Amino acid sequence: MSNINISYAHVPRFAAGDQDGIDYLNEHGYVVIANALSAEEAEHALSLLWDYLENLGTGIDRDNPETWDDDRWPTAVHGGILPSHGIGHSAAQWYIRDRAPVKQAFASIWQDDDLLTSFDGVALWRPWTRRQHWRTNNGPSWMHIDQHPIGRPGKHCVQGLVNLITTSPACGGNVMVPGSHKNFASIPDLYPERLARIHPSIDHFRFPNDDELLADTQPIICHLEAGDLLLWDSRTIHCSSPGLETPSFDDNLFRAISLVCMMPKSKSNAKVIAKRRAAVENLVSTTNWSDRFINADEFPNVVEASKVRSFNLPPVPELNKNQAELVG
Repeated sequence: MSNINISYAHVPRFAAGDQDGIDYLNEHGYVVIANALSAEEAEHALSLLWDYLENLGTGIDRDNPETWDDDRWPTAVHGGILPSHGIGHSAAQWYIRDRAPVKQAFASIWQDDDLLTSFDGVALWRPWTRRQHWRTNNGPSWMHIDQHPIGRPGKHCVQGLVNLITTSPACGGNVMVPGSHKNFASIPDLYPERLARIHPSIDHFRFPNDDELLADTQPIICHLEAGDLLLWDSRTIHCSSPGLETPSFDDNLFRAISLVCMMPKSKSNAKVIAKRRAAVENLVSTTNWSDRFINADEFPNVVEASKVRSFNLPPVPELNKNQAELVG
């Protein structure tokens, strides 16, 4: 979207469970929860992610960026997301889901402590100053929502990410269009032909390039400290984007985030929960939705990569009581 200019913004940060934070989410369509993980916990989670990568058996070495190229890196999709190859059941992901403020943030939004977690992956951005093809998609090119306006009218999901490396204007991050969730109900009238091509069960709608609807908006990349939790309504227009400047280093990750989403168990059903329990044993990752079972191992990019490459998967997790309850 050449008519869209993204800016970097320091926005208010709230404690998990703070009513002011919930009000901010309802008004703006996103909110930053401060210190869902402590700095030490964020550092530990990042170390666990490197453990996962190094144990894939492809020769990745956290201390040697020359080993991070595509021939060794796990399959990535749009935005540098690693959705599969057991990542949803890695020690890192289960550690993050088990931090009390993460669950508290979602529980306070839904006014419900009986939640199911997604088995999502992560996004790790390699330093594209070293390899240009490591650069992820520019933000204005793929503004989207993750909820079908006809298939799922109204509020259904709040997505989230836990940030593990403090962000900067140079390194980029998730892009939000503040308040755009309020236009969600008008999408069927504004884009009837475009929406008609998308089955109501597909919870992804991408806005056209140079969309006039967004011409007067101000998309922002929110500043996030390591350990912060960014939450957004699935009706909010968003994406991710590389930084607004060229980073000055090429020997470390530009970005590391854990995708996490928790929804009330009451939105799910016995059939889905049975599949979720089996997914833990079979190391199957999913999307953000927990009321449906969407297998991330079946993404086309992952299927094609699996035909020519193999990875060592992490061990089946031994879940504690809190973690097991998040499975269902």
